[in-house]
Amino acid sequence: MRVDQAREVRQLSAKSEELEGLREGEPVDGVAAGTGADDAVDPLAETRVVATVDEPREGDALGATHVDARAVDAVPVDAVPVDAVPVDAVPRDRVRDAVQDLVQDPVQEVAQDVAEETARAVAEAADDGATTASVATTATTATAAATATADAAGNPRTDAAEPRFPARREHHTFLYGRGKRVLPWKHKARLTPPQRRRRKIVVRSLWGGVLVVCGTIGWSVAGALTSPGTDTVQARLAEWGRDHGLGGVVSTLEQWQYDLDPPTKGGAVDARQFSDLGPTTAPGAAAAVPTKPGKAGATPGKSGSASAPAPDTIAMQPRLPAPAGLALESGEGVFAVAVATADGQPVVQVARIRPDAEYTDVAADVAWIDQKHSRYVLHPGHEGDLNKTITAVPNQINTDARPGLIALFNGGFKISESHGGYFDHGVTAAPLVDGAASEVIFKDGHMAIGMWGRDFSTQKNPDIVSVRQNLRLMVDNGQVVPYINDSATWGRADHGSAAVWRSGVGVTAAGDIVWVGGNKLTAPSLARLLKDAGAVRAMQLDINLRWADFQYFPARDGNPDNSKLYEDFLQGPNKFFVNSTKDFMAVYLR
Repeated sequence: MRVDQAREVRQLSAKSEELEGLREGEPVDGVAAGTGADDAVDPLAETRVVATVDEPREGDALGATHVDARAVDAVPVDAVPVDAVPVDAVPRDRVRDAVQDLVQDPVQEVAQDVAEETARAVAEAADDGATTASVATTATTATAAATATADAAGNPRTDAAEPRFPARREHHTFLYGRGKRVLPWKHKARLTPPQRRRRKIVVRSLWGGVLVVCGTIGWSVAGALTSPGTDTVQARLAEWGRDHGLGGVVSTLEQWQYDLDPPTKGGAVDARQFSDLGPTTAPGAAAAVPTKPGKAGATPGKSGSASAPAPDTIAMQPRLPAPAGLALESGEGVFAVAVATADGQPVVQVARIRPDAEYTDVAADVAWIDQKHSRYVLHPGHEGDLNKTITAVPNQINTDARPGLIALFNGGFKISESHGGYFDHGVTAAPLVDGAASEVIFKDGHMAIGMWGRDFSTQKNPDIVSVRQNLRLMVDNGQVVPYINDSATWGRADHGSAAVWRSGVGVTAAGDIVWVGGNKLTAPSLARLLKDAGAVRAMQLDINLRWADFQYFPARDGNPDNSKLYEDFLQGPNKFFVNSTKDFMAVYLR
């Protein structure tokens, strides 16, 4: 038994050395690796290991077990009789100790090491495309011999004696497939220790880079979410995305949301909306008495008595005309006093009307501001660090700026998406664009709406203080522009046709300001409402429920707690009083 075990160990060692030579391209028995199958010498056929038994030597109790391994072709393996060993000549305790040492440790460990090294060499040769029939035969024979040796040693086979990596044709995983590699890298069990160390360094470096990127993004998002202001989480994330080059993604998500939950058509509006507009008189002031409609030749956009009204008298605006296909309900389109002067003049008037015959379950809001009794201040927002560029005016209404404040309303698109510029108090935050629709504020505080370059310019109007541009005019010369149905003109491709929250501002022939906003407005319906409110030139402002706002202060004190939101806007009355994200317009009583 010991002779057979020793013989098999030496056979495996010889075959392992031959296999290493094949893998490294060294000659084997005079034949170079890679020689054709017909010319190569089979190393298994040419090599035999023969064990001979020497006669017992004096002083050597285990002389009968002395093994001499030689490559002798003339001597067959079976020629050595096992019973030729005089076992009785050896003391029993020496035999027992020798057998235990030979069976338990050396044979098991050597067989396992040889099997693992042989299997590893076969796998690497197969991966490199250099596997030959002789290598495969040698590996199979070596593995089988190692298994037989372990069995012969009396030790059961364990998983430790198996190859330390999954067999390609027998193991299947989602990532590595059956019989072929799906991933471009090897299974870690197929790597040598140096390769494993290199892979560990690469993997840890990649994870470190991922953590740095994610940490940076997380820090930036956290800063946006925790910055002062009243913006919702959705609004903050959307604006953060636009500020970091993800405007297209944000717009696509908004379009998906709109497609999944499109606005409903038809339906009936709550008639109470037409009467719940605001106070009929200013606090402590007498009611403004509406006058009869004026005769032909009266001031456009105004109504008055047969004689021209006194210069300091503000007349109530006429009822808005019914949209095509609709009949006005009681109170619909009728203006009411929102803010009055100290002597009762209705400086801000508001009305509510359905936008069109398609979306009849909502009402749009219309505000009219007498410009002879008001002045305007453009405030920047912190979006795009606009407030860091424009420092002459804060991006919020401070406490000392509240007295005399009668109204606030929103600005336009983000500057980078407005197709226009921004100028304030001698500082150009974004270059002004010829042909762009523009809100223009002059030194005396009055505001005008027009096309930049045609109606206004810094060369023609050196007394200009502020300019806010956004898209193009949607009402010009008292008519809705011919390109109103070109959706791409009003932002991205879907912004014109989508029935969403919108807002716009215009100027009447008399120079007064009108603001229109509401839900389920398309670009054409917004333009028609601005025209019906008396605007001769008008432009679209911001869209979306988060940004369309009109807020007025009946007490003329700028106190948000006493203000009235002309709609149930999303961000509440303090939006423009705490670190406003967007630019906005403040209206003060003269």
